[in-house]
Amino acid sequence: MGNLAAADELVAGVFTLHFPNMPPIEGAQAFNEIPTAIRTAFPDLVETIEELVAEGDRVVERFTLRGTHLGEFMGIPPTGKPVSWTAMAFYRLEDGRIAECWVEANFLGLALQTGAASAARGLLT
Repeated sequence: MGNLAAADELVAGVFTLHFPNMPPIEGAQAFNEIPTAIRTAFPDLVETIEELVAEGDRVVERFTLRGTHLGEFMGIPPTGKPVSWTAMAFYRLEDGRIAECWVEANFLGLALQTGAASAARGLLT
């Protein structure tokens, strides 16, 4: 997640990034925008790959992210708290490069650690 120049080698010319409840993000630049936003909010971020499975043109990665919340992330102001959350990414390859990626991240777990979930609950009551 730290070497953005690697995206040129890893991502196919036509690339689509999928997140739940969001329109697809098109283009190889999308591959770099997400890690840049995450690194800005969590500059000491470490990704641990827990499991990696590949079959045919599909690769599945289950991983854990750990860092300190030092910048704004998804509208949540920095808290200075150490956080960790899990995610899974499902990749479809074309000619050995990533053509599509579907990401399922535990943002609720992250929101609970930063206090954003309790703040949102206060808005609902």
